Amino acid sequence: MTAVVAAGKLLDFMPSKEEYAEAFVPMESCTFWDWPGTLIDLFSPDDANPNSRRFIDLDDASGELQVSADTGIEKWGRRFDSTTSVNPVLAATANSHTRKTNFLSKIPTDAPIYAEARAGALSFTLMLGTAFGKKVIKWNGLYDGKGGTFAGKEVSPCGCDNFW
Repeated sequence: MTAVVAAGKLLDFMPSKEEYAEAFVPMESCTFWDWPGTLIDLFSPDDANPNSRRFIDLDDASGELQVSADTGIEKWGRRFDSTTSVNPVLAATANSHTRKTNFLSKIPTDAPIYAEARAGALSFTLMLGTAFGKKVIKWNGLYDGKGGTFAGKEVSPCGCDNFW
């Protein structure tokens, strides 16, 4: 077993995404202040850098929970540029442990995947909870978990596609 950092905490093993899904327990209740933090994207297929970080920050002026990232290759989001149009936010839902987001703002209008992103491919529902004794955020799959065509490939529906 290899020691890894998950959700900002040291674990003495690296569970699989399936094991995270099985161990995941949604928070019964949480506050707005439980969401911000520095996180590790555990299972993203497009970012294998173990030093990559994701950030959820509260913007005092707007009251938004804003998502940013430092992948080691690029930095994006309002944490790094307060005027950028790249600004995924976490929108509240009826459940305090669930938020919605959309990464459309990350996609240039001339990108080949822009039409799919505009059609909702990068819309997600996030759920705050715990797994293996650590606070984590569970992400569903593309098209808010419903699946569909993305980048020329058919993507299956997925209720659990990643953890931060």
